[in-house]
Amino acid sequence: MKLRYRRHPTAETVALGMIFLLALAAAVLYFTRDADDIAAPASGWRWKQIDSGADSTLLDIEFVDSLNGWAVGENGAIIATTDGGNTWTPQDSGFEITLRGVDFADERAGWAVGHLGLILHTADGGRSWSAQGAEVALGQNLIEVRFADRSNGWIISERGSFALRTTDGGDTWERRFFDNTLPRSDAFILDDSRAWVALKSGGVLSTENGGESWQLREGVNRVQIGAMGIFFLDDRRGWIAGWRGKERGIGSGVQLVKYLTDGMIARTIDGGQTWTRVDSDTGRFMWDVAFLDESEGWAVGSFGAALHSTDGGMTWQPQPQITESTLRALEFWGPNTGWAVGDDGALLKFSRE
Repeated sequence: MKLRYRRHPTAETVALGMIFLLALAAAVLYFTRDADDIAAPASGWRWKQIDSGADSTLLDIEFVDSLNGWAVGENGAIIATTDGGNTWTPQDSGFEITLRGVDFADERAGWAVGHLGLILHTADGGRSWSAQGAEVALGQNLIEVRFADRSNGWIISERGSFALRTTDGGDTWERRFFDNTLPRSDAFILDDSRAWVALKSGGVLSTENGGESWQLREGVNRVQIGAMGIFFLDDRRGWIAGWRGKERGIGSGVQLVKYLTDGMIARTIDGGQTWTRVDSDTGRFMWDVAFLDESEGWAVGSFGAALHSTDGGMTWQPQPQITESTLRALEFWGPNTGWAVGDDGALLKFSRE
């Protein structure tokens, strides 16, 4: 007969094991769940999912005040809110062409731009939309529109040799020529004089005279940043959201995969003349970035990735995922309210108590 010795765990060991397993399960649930919202009690902010009513990918969002906002996207999608983004209703664009940008001068006068040179205008808050400038940018994909008031506006195209300016609300458009035709990924128009355009090759074009002339800056370490986002807080401080791209000395293997898939945020404090890059180490492309003030900013990207900075973009902290949809655009209205939109009609609302 064989004798076998079995060590029986003490009650203390069992208790510690159970605590460890419960803590592990809670952590897994916290970091992998598709939550309705994510809150940071210490900071007082919260992101919450909102039903947009759209199933198309949303590519841009614009609020003209704290209540009235619009979002646009693929298949000519336009949705609007009059209650601060809590509920949304569809608007008929009259087209099934992808819309890339939207801007409103006030709660009634707005413009949306998209592929194949499509320029739409509304004078009644989006209840009806009509096409403008049918041939002014024929065949060009338009990526950004910005109006300072009902008369003066800009449009930036993805390719081609020119930007568009209007002084009569879009009845006529004037071409302002670039010095090159490099593909462009995004643009930020600060006011009637100053604008920056991010190039897919990593460089940045800037103007200080309303597009009469443009300066080409080296940009983000001469690496491709893709179709991502650029944001300026004022005439000095700006950020670009994108992806690392391939650097010299990186040939193949794990390092190459990391550089080609990981996101980055770049910042400038001299109006875009020089840029400093911060790699996100999330394994996710970053699609847009926006700052609430000189310190606090957010970036969003693929598979619901979100980054938060409280030091002007020098460092970024990954935030828990609350959606699996890629988030493609950010908009903040003041320090306490913001929105993010993306694939499959994804729409998130930011609030701070």
